[in-house]
Amino acid sequence: MNSHPIIPGLVKEAYVAGSRHSVPSPDLTRSDVDGTSADFEWEAIGSDVYKVVAKGSVVIIGWSGDGRPRFDSESFHATCSCPDGARQRVESINSGKVYVCKHAKAALDSVLDSAAANEIESQRKARTAEATVVKNYHVAYQETQRKEQDTKFPGERERIDYGLSKRSADEIMTLLKESVMTVDGLEALAKLFPKETMPAKTTTRCGRCKKEYDHNIPSDQICRIQHPCEKVETEWNGSKKSWDHCRNCDKTFNLNGFHSWGKRGRNDPFDEGEYCYEDQHVPEVGYDAENDPTIQMLDESDY
Repeated sequence: MNSHPIIPGLVKEAYVAGSRHSVPSPDLTRSDVDGTSADFEWEAIGSDVYKVVAKGSVVIIGWSGDGRPRFDSESFHATCSCPDGARQRVESINSGKVYVCKHAKAALDSVLDSAAANEIESQRKARTAEATVVKNYHVAYQETQRKEQDTKFPGERERIDYGLSKRSADEIMTLLKESVMTVDGLEALAKLFPKETMPAKTTTRCGRCKKEYDHNIPSDQICRIQHPCEKVETEWNGSKKSWDHCRNCDKTFNLNGFHSWGKRGRNDPFDEGEYCYEDQHVPEVGYDAENDPTIQMLDESDY
């Protein structure tokens, strides 16, 4: 094993710390690299022993206006088996970015690619200079557009701006849905929302939860099941502190009597949320439940 292993292309901009807390670097137990693809694993010690896994290739898919790179959140994943790791996976699905817990952040921070960081900084400076030129062009373009609007539609821009500022998002949504009911309204909305922005419905059945989901809709990607009532029991610590424990996933939730401003006791339970799991949907075609780690961690016995 290389004494200083790195994940090719990995820089701090490629992931987002979902926690403000920090921990020491976990122990690296695997560091396989095949070209640009990495398969790394660490063992992190916290209130329990957790496994951190980083897999895939770090791929830049674009650049922001200020010269910062944007990364493909599908080609590279970093996960941790700690309770916060599950929450960060959900945040990653919702945001399109790689969110990580404190253990995964410490792990990734230890295998950064300094050469890639230097190359990105060089490109950032060049792109920032280019962005300034583009910005000046857009300012001039917008000014030209505004003058043309005033000529063709006098007073309409101010009217629409004012109307949008005075209505709630729900009111605007209602107006848009009502517009779909007329030919002229549908034509206007079709131009406003082309297929590239609002693609047609394309659903797939999830092999795990059996629900239909649309892979084009970020908020539609989360696969989850709530704790089954028949496997939930309330546990007590004295007469004032209680929590629910799910035998299906061994998680605790619905904490009562624990003051958020107080110091957490060593043996106090964590609030691990209302779901047995929250993960990404998997297509039903080719799905194998026996080799699905998300399902295998559940206890489906009837006791």
